[in-house]
Amino acid sequence: MGMTEMVLFNLAFAGYTLVLALYFAYAFTRRESFSRSAYRLLTGTVALHVLSLGARVLAARVIPEHTWYVPWSNWFESFSLFALLIALVFLIVQARTRLPILGVFVMPWSWLAIVMALSYPFFSTPNASIASFGGFWAFINSAREIPKLAPALQSYWMAIHVPVMFFSYSAFANAFGIGIAYLIQERQIKSKKPTELSYRLPSLEELDRLIYRIIVIAFPVLTLGIMLGARWAYDAWGRYWGWDAKETWALITWFIYLIYLHMRLVMGWRGRRTAYLSLAGFAVVIFTYVGVNYLSELHGFLSGTGR
Repeated sequence: MGMTEMVLFNLAFAGYTLVLALYFAYAFTRRESFSRSAYRLLTGTVALHVLSLGARVLAARVIPEHTWYVPWSNWFESFSLFALLIALVFLIVQARTRLPILGVFVMPWSWLAIVMALSYPFFSTPNASIASFGGFWAFINSAREIPKLAPALQSYWMAIHVPVMFFSYSAFANAFGIGIAYLIQERQIKSKKPTELSYRLPSLEELDRLIYRIIVIAFPVLTLGIMLGARWAYDAWGRYWGWDAKETWALITWFIYLIYLHMRLVMGWRGRRTAYLSLAGFAVVIFTYVGVNYLSELHGFLSGTGR
């Protein structure tokens, strides 16, 4: 990791942390200045994060075997991209809805993704010695170095398939956070003593409609991502589909969101039931993204050998 990239990434991490604090401050006060500051800071933080990825690409270009390198090739990089795209989708949602209170329910997942990115060395080299603070810091930074690419990753498909999939995952993360807001608002409305939060959250109908709009956009993107992955699999392994664990669970994810759309559009479901389906769908997304990497030799980025 180059010094420029390190500084930019660390500033982005600090920015996400402060953004989260500002959204929570807004939720527990009536100061609109907190929400405006959070939005402006989040915009700047996303820009810094994009610049850090650009600096990482420039640093990798001097390595001969990194012709097709893109900065989402291992645990650290993929979670960094996930955090960035969750925040970017949220900025788009905010530009359309002007509902800053939703930052309390969405931005924790972006911040958590950054934390998971920083946890990479503990998964990649669990037996490393970190007895001193200096050793710990060196350990963290060395594990964030640009990875060596496995043959299957040295492909232009890496620059196409992965961000498409992650954009859909990030949109589903936003729908998940808003789904939590829906369930909390529903409980508040039914409560005899609703808290101040109830008056800050939008109506159940608006939350339900927003979840649907996000999923109806993200679902075709997920479909495209799976199709691109199949095409990449043909180039890499000579077949479009092999029922690898990652492929299987990506298909399960697709079916859950298809069920969501079917139940809403055909069966007329609204409200709590569809919110629960959205939450279940994102739980499967996380398992497909992280959990399956312990099961898949072809797609497991924990070992650095798969995609």
